[in-house]
Amino acid sequence: MTERTGGGHMRFLVATAILIGLCGQASAQGKPKKPQPQQPATRYLSFSEGSLDGSATYLIDGVLKLTLQGSQITDSSIDVCYPTSTLSRRVDRLVIPLKADGANFSGTGASSAGHRVAVSITRSGSKDEQQVNGSLKLPDHSVGIAATGLTFSEEDPTALPSGSTAEDEPEDVSDKPVPDPGTLSVTTKLSNVVDLVKLVRAEGARMDPAGLVPNCADLRGGTSSISIDVDPERAPALLEKVKKLPGVETADYGQVADKSQLVKLKAKPGDADLIAALGRALPKAIPDATIVSSGKDAGRGEIQTALTRKVSYLEPIGAQEAISLRAAAWQDPQDKSVSYVQLRGVDARLVDIGKEKVFLVGPAESEGEDAVVASDLDTAAAQQAIAAALASDLHGQIWVEDAWVSK
Repeated sequence: MTERTGGGHMRFLVATAILIGLCGQASAQGKPKKPQPQQPATRYLSFSEGSLDGSATYLIDGVLKLTLQGSQITDSSIDVCYPTSTLSRRVDRLVIPLKADGANFSGTGASSAGHRVAVSITRSGSKDEQQVNGSLKLPDHSVGIAATGLTFSEEDPTALPSGSTAEDEPEDVSDKPVPDPGTLSVTTKLSNVVDLVKLVRAEGARMDPAGLVPNCADLRGGTSSISIDVDPERAPALLEKVKKLPGVETADYGQVADKSQLVKLKAKPGDADLIAALGRALPKAIPDATIVSSGKDAGRGEIQTALTRKVSYLEPIGAQEAISLRAAAWQDPQDKSVSYVQLRGVDARLVDIGKEKVFLVGPAESEGEDAVVASDLDTAAAQQAIAAALASDLHGQIWVEDAWVSK
């Protein structure tokens, strides 16, 4: 009797709990849901049109960053690079928060170079097209901003690109980049560029000065990318010294930009062997040319060869071609079973045959960006022919249509 009463009591409690739960669900479903607040959204406006001290238009690199809560701006900032003067290619960078007052934004802060800058800009336009107008006031000059036709972006234009991953590597082993031990590629902090220059000078190497004038990407990343030319035989030792310098973030061998300049070999030829091979290959590649000199430039670690080429239609005017060629041989620093000969440059120009000098030395003037050298020789075709003849002589391979081909 007692057991039955206890079981009934238990069933009553369970039924009651279920009923309460159902009532709670019904009550919850009956209440209206509160609207969820909109999540903050970040938007970017990139602009590039500006002027310096009211002069002609200058290209600047600016980004207005806005944080929106619905239609309300809760935060704003500017990241802008601009020329330091009308006569300089160097740029300065300003990154400061801005105070938003409707469509107007203002703020004051110090630039990368330590200059005090006051910002005053106005944003206008529609959802699909924005405009930014205003100025940057510096102690001794001002930068005007007048950009139209802008659109919002959800991605930060100032974000640095991510490094390459294993997925970026070519699947075909033959298509992998070829390291160039005659070139070192270095990334160093801007504050430590001087240390790198001092080392390069002390080691007797050469560097591309382009990296000494930082652009906006350099200022945003805080680093400078510098290319160093060095004798391939001295490159490993210099590379280790560069890696130990303060501020150096990455340092490695450069890459050969054009594989068609290469001859791939199983063993690295010595200087004398390479000079001899060029002596046999050049007359085959350019039958009407004569070798004038060939030897090693110890300062650059290259074999330099000079040739002359008589062209029948040029002889009556007393002209012939002077051809120069530079070549270097090295063992692949990452794969010791492979070596390369690189034809670093084939140059041809018209010169006088006799003692009386009529023709200008150097490239002719050109109205375009590229100087035009007067010559009969197609230097690109000649370089391909030389590579093929050299590969045949040394039993090597050349790069043809994205593959190594034996000659």
